[in-house]
Amino acid sequence: MKTFMLPFLFLGAVLFSSCTKETNEVVIPNQTIIGNVATNMWTLNTGNNSYQATLDIPELDAQTVELDAIEVYISFGSNIWEPLPQVFQGVSYLYSYSPGKLYLDAQNASGTAPVRVTAPLDVKIVIIKSDY
Repeated sequence: MKTFMLPFLFLGAVLFSSCTKETNEVVIPNQTIIGNVATNMWTLNTGNNSYQATLDIPELDAQTVELDAIEVYISFGSNIWEPLPQVFQGVSYLYSYSPGKLYLDAQNASGTAPVRVTAPLDVKIVIIKSDY
């Protein structure tokens, strides 16, 4: 009788035992920086018919610029964030960056004439870390 039950015990042990797989997930958090662009920060760039504002962002170091993703949003004080590039009320807003600097450009959507920004802007910069 013992030999008859032994295969069933082994089969039961195999079928009803469970294996668990452990995974350790490393999450690299994003970094968000909120800033403000006053109306007097815009300077005329005659080379491309636009106004440009430069913000000092020390978080944009050389490694961040080279490896990570940078997203920029603007708000006109309404707590509604518009992702750039964006055309808002006939003005085209663009951005570019280099180590330590964020450049915002504003120009007429047709590109024919510069348009001066007459209201302060809130700026949200999101640095998305890369696991490069």
